[in-house]
Amino acid sequence: MTVRLVFLGKFGDVAPMAEIALPDGVRTLNDLKAWVARQQPQLGAAMEATPTRLIVNQCVAHDLSALVSDGDEVAFLPPMSGG
Repeated sequence: MTVRLVFLGKFGDVAPMAEIALPDGVRTLNDLKAWVARQQPQLGAAMEATPTRLIVNQCVAHDLSALVSDGDEVAFLPPMSGG
């Protein structure tokens, strides 16, 4: 299964966009988030330190137990600030 990963905001400073083939054990958004954190420890630490939203095919994912599908685009979004 191949997915496109996009890292927004400060996450983009740590990890590049990538189209990757997921290993067999990665089936859900939770699995994907944990796998990415293991592959990119600096990004994993940043995600651990702050709430992270996942955006799947340009829609906010509210259920991280949802399955990842071949061809999905999954964006990792840190909290936004400003005013």
